[in-house]
Amino acid sequence: MNNIMNSFKNKKVRYGSFSTLMIVVVIAILVIINLVAGRLNLSYDMTANKLYSLSQESKDELAKLNEDVTIYALVRSGEENSMFSNAVGQMTFKQLLQEYVNSNSHISVVYKDPYLYPQFAVKYEDSGQSLPDSTVIIESAKRFRVINPNDMITTDYDQQTYQPYVKSIDIEPQITNAIDYVTADNTSIIYTFTNDGESPVADSLKSQITLANYDIKTFDVLTQDIPSDCAILLLTQPTRDWSETAATKVKAYLQNGGRALFAINYTFTDMPNLDSVLQAYGISLGKYVVVEGSQNNYVSSPLYLLPNIQQHDVNQKLLSGGYRVLLAQSSGIDTLSVKKNSIKIEPLLVTSSQAYGKVNVDNQTTIAKQEGDVDGPINVAVAVTDSFYTDVQHTTKLVFIASGSVTDDQVNGVTNGANYLLLVSSLNWLQDKSDTVYIPSKTPNAATQLTISQVQVNSLMFVSIFVIPLAIIVIGLVVWLRRRYS
Repeated sequence: MNNIMNSFKNKKVRYGSFSTLMIVVVIAILVIINLVAGRLNLSYDMTANKLYSLSQESKDELAKLNEDVTIYALVRSGEENSMFSNAVGQMTFKQLLQEYVNSNSHISVVYKDPYLYPQFAVKYEDSGQSLPDSTVIIESAKRFRVINPNDMITTDYDQQTYQPYVKSIDIEPQITNAIDYVTADNTSIIYTFTNDGESPVADSLKSQITLANYDIKTFDVLTQDIPSDCAILLLTQPTRDWSETAATKVKAYLQNGGRALFAINYTFTDMPNLDSVLQAYGISLGKYVVVEGSQNNYVSSPLYLLPNIQQHDVNQKLLSGGYRVLLAQSSGIDTLSVKKNSIKIEPLLVTSSQAYGKVNVDNQTTIAKQEGDVDGPINVAVAVTDSFYTDVQHTTKLVFIASGSVTDDQVNGVTNGANYLLLVSSLNWLQDKSDTVYIPSKTPNAATQLTISQVQVNSLMFVSIFVIPLAIIVIGLVVWLRRRYS
């Protein structure tokens, strides 16, 4: 007995006992916290991309809702907790829907078993196509929107293992924007046209445009007039110059207060008809490829630009979110010395002063600056406004981005959605919208893809290869010397 009592006088035993006691106390505190949180239905999303909670954009949008909206989920009875569990984990979807209910008393969630209520979804079907399980329907007194489960979870295949994986989770963007859609007074229609091999709009970009509550359609500009309900023309990269017919129709549309978004770069083919449309608004497409000389403003290659984002209504979300836009093989935008006084040209994206426009790059063996190349800084995206009176006031608005790559899905993926955010924000500005919600997709893991400049790449390599190993060697040497001479 004395030996046992004496053992507690040992310093190591006392420290060990104290450590054990502290571990027990911490565990007890955590158990109590979990019990209280469970009783009060409290939770905190600790994932890096807030996968299990609503974004601030959704909360702000829901705060403005003042009419009833019902969210219907088509799921078998007893499986409500496991909708999309293979992609996002059990309970996640149901908890996310509960976040909507908690955010606004006008929102309600109803789960409908399609096998118990086979006639329920009939009125929501399109062309007699039955709705699959896990479909979500958002409905107000004005209209409804059906969200297919494949639109909420995007999957892809790993090129090395050939196994499917969840690429992105679009549940929140789909539901929040559907709520905005069913409560909106009206929606705007965006048109693209086919004429001279224009680049098709990627499905991923169409999805983002639709999520921003625009409809997108296509017409043949050679055989059809620009539709009267066209809110915005989305003009993508052509393989050759526009026809004179197309240019004439676009000019007439813009002269009557039209709105247009251009995503077109120079391809070393003269495009006088296209240029004639732009020149009417004081700008022209530079006949050169922009080469960036500052390592802070490109990644991998001087032809892959990370331009400086300027202060403008279009760029508010880009700037507040710390995004970087990536333009591959961009041209520049030149401002004409002679233009109408009513025209206002504002830069959106600008290169550094070390950039230059490389003329006739196809006939050169080097991209180094030479005599005749255009000096920087160079505008690579601008916003143009032309307000004028005839019998009534007209306001024509253009956004011109001198790189067709801004619409490319892969390039957008590198920027973590920044390129598409720029496009959607441009559409909103063209329509004088300042409150349209835009929520980017979420990834199912905490990893976030970063767009970093070449300077940052070089800095990381230097730290990894030299600084960290040297620091480890120095620390090891100091410890060894202290032990050696202590």
